[in-house]
Amino acid sequence: MRKRTIFFKIYLWFWLATALILTIQISLDRLTDPGPMAFHLEQGLTPVLSLYGYRALEYYLNGDKEGLRKWSEELDRSTGLVAYLIGPEGQEVTGHPLPKEARAVVARARLSGKPEISLVRYRALLALPLNASNESSYYVVGDMFGRAFVPPPPPRSLLFDAFRLIIALVVSAGVCYGLARYLTIPIIKLRGVTQRLAGGDLAVRIGKILSKRKDEFSGLAEDFDHMAQRIESLMTRQRQLLGDISHELRSPLTRLNLALELARRKTANAEATAALDRIETEALLLEEMIAQLLTLTRLESGVEEVKMEAVDLTTLLADITADADFEARARDCSVRIIGSTPCAVSGNEELLRRAIENVIRNAVRYTRKDTTVDITLRHISDASNSYAEITVRDHGPGVSEHEFSLLFHPFYRVSNARERQTGGTGLGLAITQRAVAFHYGSVAASNAQDGGLIVTIRLPLSS
Repeated sequence: MRKRTIFFKIYLWFWLATALILTIQISLDRLTDPGPMAFHLEQGLTPVLSLYGYRALEYYLNGDKEGLRKWSEELDRSTGLVAYLIGPEGQEVTGHPLPKEARAVVARARLSGKPEISLVRYRALLALPLNASNESSYYVVGDMFGRAFVPPPPPRSLLFDAFRLIIALVVSAGVCYGLARYLTIPIIKLRGVTQRLAGGDLAVRIGKILSKRKDEFSGLAEDFDHMAQRIESLMTRQRQLLGDISHELRSPLTRLNLALELARRKTANAEATAALDRIETEALLLEEMIAQLLTLTRLESGVEEVKMEAVDLTTLLADITADADFEARARDCSVRIIGSTPCAVSGNEELLRRAIENVIRNAVRYTRKDTTVDITLRHISDASNSYAEITVRDHGPGVSEHEFSLLFHPFYRVSNARERQTGGTGLGLAITQRAVAFHYGSVAASNAQDGGLIVTIRLPLSS
């Protein structure tokens, strides 16, 4: 069965809206237009009135006033018409008082030279030109006043036109609302699923939500689910690979450290000792990298249940700063807290410690000698939430702007040579980003105006 396309649906909806508006417009015009009524009255009255007019004109020109009177009474009795005979000077010659409406319709017939009809209130008047034998202009006017005449509707006013416009707007608004809702609901749902996928929920799917539709949106949902399934499979394999490699590397690394200790006991050669020291340094770096890989894998997989509790950031930051400052002394620099506001968050203390510690140690690696890594903790608020903001600023070379977002990618190095000199693994900031995101926070980097890198961590405060 061929699927109904969105083009066909849009076409039908707009056609339906246009058809409804035109139908309402035509119906209202038919109900309020007096034109058809005037036409039928003119067609029905003209033969009778013409016959009477010429007979009355004949009586008048022959001076037979009694015949004129009797003929007028017979016309009124048989047809319900009151007839007026208008002379060349505009006078009524039968003796009937002439209404002002009759004078107006005769004036119109005099100008047009043809029959004219007037519908005013409960009165219908028809004026017919009569050609006399002496070539004088006479007119006969038939007047139906409140008898067989059904009055037309009152003339349309601005209020009525406004009412018609409101009806058209309400109908079109309803139809267009249905169209807009029909087209946008699947887009809104697809956007929500996309946001969940971007937020790390790789198991989310949209096929069941849009499966009842038989158009392009259902095809898009199928393609999206296929893409999401492929991404989930690739990410799962990647995490599994990282975890497996990390576990498998620990066994040979342990044996390498044992062999290193045995080698130290069996040799006293200074040159060999220097080589063994180098091996030990690289082994320690490898061990740190494996530990960080395991941590990153656990954070990304979400399989490990993390205990959440109240964490005093003021105390935690003071402990981390004291340890970092002790290490910084060996690099001829220091770490200090230049501002601190009491803040508490709900989270896992070990994850938060590692996240903050990675940022501070990274700053210690790159800050210049005889400088200080400055740390601040403060309470900030926006329209809806309150946050604890931790700022770590070093006095190093900083980074280029296009690398700010890349800093938190696993194994990304701003400079390979510099990372090797400082002993970095390229995983510390990636762990920080994952740990902060786990706590519904954010982390960002920027360059200081007078040099150096500023890393800002925001964590929602516990209520």
